[in-house]
Amino acid sequence: MKHQIDYLALIAVIDRRLDELHEEIGELPEQLRRARQVLEHRQALVEETRGIIAEIRSFRSQAHVTIQELRDREQRLSEQQFRVRNNREFDALTREIQTVRAERERVEQELRNSALKLENLEAILQRQEEELEQAQQEVAELEHALELLSSNQSEDVMRLQEWRQRVVERIRPELLAEYERIRTFHRDAVVPVRRESCSGCYSRITPQRLVEIRMHRDRVFRCENCGRILYPGEQLPELEAEALT
Repeated sequence: MKHQIDYLALIAVIDRRLDELHEEIGELPEQLRRARQVLEHRQALVEETRGIIAEIRSFRSQAHVTIQELRDREQRLSEQQFRVRNNREFDALTREIQTVRAERERVEQELRNSALKLENLEAILQRQEEELEQAQQEVAELEHALELLSSNQSEDVMRLQEWRQRVVERIRPELLAEYERIRTFHRDAVVPVRRESCSGCYSRITPQRLVEIRMHRDRVFRCENCGRILYPGEQLPELEAEALT
């Protein structure tokens, strides 16, 4: 016949194994979250740079057309100068030619500037795309590692959680509440007695109390120093075998 202390000790062993499984995953979820943030940031940078490059290329394409149109206009105006009848018309055409030429030279200068800017941006984009590829690879590796670890653990976790639920149903509500309360302070809320001491805080236990812990299995004993629930250490191998097999 099992007593309440047996179920408490058993659930403690189960919880310890569940904690170990969670620790095996460790920082992987947080690392994956941060890696995804880096990936999103680098993706945004690449898209922004690609957008600017597209705008510059569009400008350059239009600029070539504009320059040719201005040259044609300048040529037509120059030809008209030979057909004018007076100085006033000639001077007016000269001023218009100068305006057109100034506009053409301005666009040509912007075109030269855009070529340098485009070259720099393409170099930046190449570096950004390399960094983006690295971020994608890191995310893929972390996702694979987490998926592999989670799939390997999922069966164990489900089995332990089901077993835990069956054990919980056999524990009195007030004792279960006390166990959960102790767990908020000490992850190992129920611990075996080892070498005449509490294995949680290593506080010495009197010989009389040791006898009581071993003899009165129908009672629940607590460490007078740390408050953990105690059970005989010789039970541990049996409990581990029952909980984990």
